[in-house]
Amino acid sequence: MDLFELSIEIPSYLCDRKDLLHPWAAVRLCQEVSEFHSKATGIGYEDMVSQNRIWIISRAYYIIYRRPAAFEKVMLSTWSRGNDGLFAFRDYRMVDTKGETLLAGTTYWPVIDFTSRRPIRLKDVLDNYEYRYEEATNHSVLERLRLPDMSNPDGRFEQTALFSLIDHAQHVNNSEYVRLAIDSMMQTGFDIDKPFSIEVNYQHETQPEDTLSVLRKQDGDATFIQITNSRGLSVAAKIARP
Repeated sequence: MDLFELSIEIPSYLCDRKDLLHPWAAVRLCQEVSEFHSKATGIGYEDMVSQNRIWIISRAYYIIYRRPAAFEKVMLSTWSRGNDGLFAFRDYRMVDTKGETLLAGTTYWPVIDFTSRRPIRLKDVLDNYEYRYEEATNHSVLERLRLPDMSNPDGRFEQTALFSLIDHAQHVNNSEYVRLAIDSMMQTGFDIDKPFSIEVNYQHETQPEDTLSVLRKQDGDATFIQITNSRGLSVAAKIARP
């Protein structure tokens, strides 16, 4: 199965005060459809954790053209676009009932040992896996983000990694960092109803009760977000207009 499609009626509880889908919730839906596809092809969470392995996300790029409204019907699709031995590449597309693209994304996923948290070779996991060589975005190659000097940020706040932020991989869920990045941008009056992109690099996992420090810095036409925990840099993100 090289393509997985899921028809969704946007739940109101994933929407903001304008009844439009939160950006972090859009990322969470992408994560959900990834799990459905992985489960259908024998490499889902339960399949992997039974072998003491899990998928984690390392890099991501999403472009949100329009946020769908509560109860709007959309089609969310995902496919695996191959791998380079370390990262498996997974793309996404969300379209409305007219076929217009609402969101597109590309992500990099390594597999790690659940106990040691060390990487595992993908050929030991994806032997004879079926790929779809289609690029959802023009950012199919995701390089490591380089943050500007963050010693004098434009904004900052802290967030404790409370119980509700932790997922079954025993760390802060990847979508929660998007939530923090968008919350930081909203302090500037950033208009998320206009198309924008968010690129995220995930570095160090955040464990329960750790403290996340969120810094924001405008640099040229983009805004960079640095999120650190007790282990150092946890996430680097870049938000810009397409």
